[in-house]
Amino acid sequence: MADQAATLLEALPDLAGRSVLVVGCGDGRYPRLLRGKGARRVVGVDADKALIAAAQREEERDPVGISYEVHQLARLPVMGTFDVVLAFLDSPAHLGRVAASLVTGGLLVVVATNGLNLEEGLRDNGFQDLVLRRHESGDVHSARKTG
Repeated sequence: MADQAATLLEALPDLAGRSVLVVGCGDGRYPRLLRGKGARRVVGVDADKALIAAAQREEERDPVGISYEVHQLARLPVMGTFDVVLAFLDSPAHLGRVAASLVTGGLLVVVATNGLNLEEGLRDNGFQDLVLRRHESGDVHSARKTG
């Protein structure tokens, strides 16, 4: 995780005072990392109930102010408005759904877990300023949401 976390942190802006949504948050390690980097509000979402339960137990054991919810990616509701959305995706199919919770001008950071190229999907969903950072455990794409 350490190397991937460093690659992710490179892709992220200064998080002080920002709101962050983590889609595919797993056991909560990334939401906790981002909260520790100064994010004001962090919400973690995952389809796996057991992983969300583990994340919630850790939050109860050592509260840092993160909320967690179970949602299937295909039915992900708008989760509010966030300055940054970090998503772990294996397909571009749900980019629009993930981006729906991002403010205009906000940053979407996607870890492509199976090496897929998201550039076209990001452009088709109204993103610009695309940056790709290669990593062996998944390429990290970042892009800014336009109007």
